[in-house]
This record gives sequence, structure tokens and C-alpha cells, in this order.
Amino acid sequence: MAKEFGSKADMISNKLDEVSKNSIWREHCTKELNNTTLNTNFNISNPARMPTLPEKPNYILPNTAVDGSEMSEARERLRMLCSIKDADQLPPDKYDDPRTSAQEYGWHSKTLMGNNPIFNYKRSACEITSYADKYYEMSGTTPFSRKDAGGK
Repeated sequence: MAKEFGSKADMISNKLDEVSKNSIWREHCTKELNNTTLNTNFNISNPARMPTLPEKPNYILPNTAVDGSEMSEARERLRMLCSIKDADQLPPDKYDDPRTSAQEYGWHSKTLMGNNPIFNYKRSACEITSYADKYYEMSGTTPFSRKDAGGK
């Protein structure tokens, strides 16, 4: 009768003593701490949707007014921290190089030819449609509508 085993980790962990397990865990933790980096680049995604918390109801600052220079300084700082300031620009205008592999296609694209009249077909009105437009401006109905539609 065969003896059933658990996972491979259970078989290995039975062979290790507590000191070895602790040493392996310490190495794992130090390796993880060395590979983690703290994000110090702070920016606000959209200042219009930024949640603000009100002051306490009993907290009052009497006669505090913000002058124009403080307000403009605060707006400038908010604009500097805002990451959505270039949202209306195309990626080649924002960045020098493509950021993703999908952007590499067409990054340095220019039009090969200008508008050639051979391939440019503009819409033009024929005599009948221009007559119908003028008739509609004059009478308010089209010349193609039936005048006795209500009789039948």
C-alpha cells in the first residue's frame, strides 16, 4: 500500500529545520524590500473632481481673505501638479518618443501627397436639387410633395 504525500513544498519543508526556514524567509523579505520602490512623484489626476473635506462646523477664522497673489500661486501649483494638463494634445506633441509598442506605428507619419483633384470628389448639387432647394425656400414645401394627399 502506497503512502500518500501532500504537495512538493510539504515534502521539502519536512526536511528543513526551523532555523533554515527562518533564514529562507529572511532572504525572501530582504529581496522583496530591495526590489520595491516608493513612488515619490505626486500628481493629481483631475483637480476638478478632487474630493475636498469641509472644516469642522465650529472652526471659524474671522475675517480671513485670500489676496490675488496667493490665489494665483495656488492655481499655478495646482496646474503644475495636475497630470491631465496635456489631455487635449496628441501623443507626438506630448512626448519625444513613443511610450508603447503600439505607438511606434505611425509615430513619425507625414502625409505623402497633398489633396489631388483626381482623387478628391466634392459633393455638388445638380440642377434638380438646386431647383428643389430654391422652391422650398420660396414656398415652404418641396415640389415633390403631393398636394392632394389629404383627399384620398
